[in-house]
Amino acid sequence: MTLKRFRPKATPRLELLDATMDCYVKWRAESRAVADSYRNWRFAADGKRRVAFDRYVAALDREEDAACGYRRVVERTHTA
Repeated sequence: MTLKRFRPKATPRLELLDATMDCYVKWRAESRAVADSYRNWRFAADGKRRVAFDRYVAALDREEDAACGYRRVVERTHTA
């Protein structure tokens, strides 16, 4: 006898909750990356400071993008 695994249908509300959590986790990861890249820039040797700064700015841009995505999905939860 073969039993089928029960999989409930994803409701729009659950999908929105999943999207919210995914965006939050991404934003938090990018926030940590900013802190790490800032620390690397701060303690970089003289010859590597420019590259470390460029990486820090890139991390800031990625964090901003993730924060905006998180904001958009949170705003959708208030209208749903």
